[in-house]
Order: sequence, then structure tokens, then C-alpha cells
Amino acid sequence: MESRLIVIEKRLAYLEKFVEELNEVIVDQQKQLDRCHKELARLQPKATPSPIDENGQHDEKPPHY
Repeated sequence: MESRLIVIEKRLAYLEKFVEELNEVIVDQQKQLDRCHKELARLQPKATPSPIDENGQHDEKPPHY
């Protein structure tokens, strides 16, 4: 039977590997988020307002009511 110390060492090694893998995922997600923010900033000035926003009539009922 394995000693308690060996069991703890195995669990610690597993957890260290798991934390490293999670950190890699977080770094990749942050890079993707940064790219999305840059693309959004690039696209926002080019966006044209919709006709609804310009007229301010988005609360009115359509004429067929």
C-alpha cells in the first residue's frame, strides 16, 4: 500500500499539470478576446446607423394596426 505522502505527491503533480493546462486555455482565450476587441474597434467607426435609430420611431405600431 502506498504511503500517504506518495498519494499526496501524485495529487499535487496532477493538480500542477491541470493548472498549467487551464492557464494555457485562459491565455488563448485572452488572445482571442483581444483580437475581437481590436476588430470591434476597427468596425465601429464604419457602422452606419440604422433607419430606426435615425427616425426614432421604433416604438410606433406599423400602419396595418
